[in-house]
Amino acid sequence: MLSANLGLVKTSKSFKFICKRNVSQAEASDVRKLRAMVVGLGNHTLPDTRHSVGMLVVDYLAKHLGATWHFNRRSMGHLAVTIVDNQQLILLKPTVLMNINGRSIARTAAMYNVNPSNIILVHDDLDRPVGKYSLKHGGSAGGHNGVRSAIASLSSDTLKRIRVGIGRPDKRHHVTDYVLSKFKPSEIPVMQDTAEQCCKVLMDELQLFRTEDNGTKETENSEQTTAQFEVKQQSAA
Repeated sequence: MLSANLGLVKTSKSFKFICKRNVSQAEASDVRKLRAMVVGLGNHTLPDTRHSVGMLVVDYLAKHLGATWHFNRRSMGHLAVTIVDNQQLILLKPTVLMNINGRSIARTAAMYNVNPSNIILVHDDLDRPVGKYSLKHGGSAGGHNGVRSAIASLSSDTLKRIRVGIGRPDKRHHVTDYVLSKFKPSEIPVMQDTAEQCCKVLMDELQLFRTEDNGTKETENSEQTTAQFEVKQQSAA
């Protein structure tokens, strides 16, 4: 009994260090689970264009949460930080070019110690009509340069994405001009409704981060919702 106690005394310092280290690692892991980041992709110099629809959605989310934007040089973007149900939420709008915005995202994730799997990107999608959106859980970039940059900079493809439809021009060589154009007057109320729907999806996803197994899957908004959007679009035209 005595020898056993002596043995514990001899190893107590290292034992306490190991326990303290393990607790610190566990606490750090819990903190990371409580942090999440939503990134609106786009061209910050052309905020009202189709290409910047991701920033439009994140602006709606910030307004809904009462979060205030400020420019942060280190993160190379505009930040809005708030607390939602004891979860620290970082909203980001990068101010760098789309094809290198991953640098801004990675810097901000490192600043706030956010897991890549707790990051949601919101961006434009040419393959979906105006009024449609989809939620994708991980996977490839799907041809989007901004998403590709984020995946490369974070060395992870686990981040979720909300892909917001902006439609596609009739001729392929008109794509560049099209994505940098503004929405038609008849499309504006549709996009406003879509932004609000995306905010609801974002809030739902933020609640799942602590418990969800982030597998790769995809969810489309309902045809009924899309039909409602189309009716509003027709009536506004």
